[in-house]
Amino acid sequence: MKENYEYPLMPEWSKDEIITMVEFYAQVEDAYTTGVAKDEFMKMVQKFKAIEPSIAAQKQLDRKFKELSGYSIYQAIKTVSNSSKEHVKVEK
Repeated sequence: MKENYEYPLMPEWSKDEIITMVEFYAQVEDAYTTGVAKDEFMKMVQKFKAIEPSIAAQKQLDRKFKELSGYSIYQAIKTVSNSSKEHVKVEK
């Protein structure tokens, strides 16, 4: 993980959406570092997709987040959603 980076944010997001996205990015980080509760993580994924419904925009955010942090949103979602465990940790 890289230190001291900014989360990618979109200028059109509301204050509440920015707060939700910061929480989502933190969940993605947790998925890689300590692991996450599958149900809670998937709820955050649904919020992410509601805030940014465009697949192209989701991919753009994933690329930017991975470039900044070293963590892939897509890989975290794929790993957690495909796991049968209640607590999931994504391996890099």
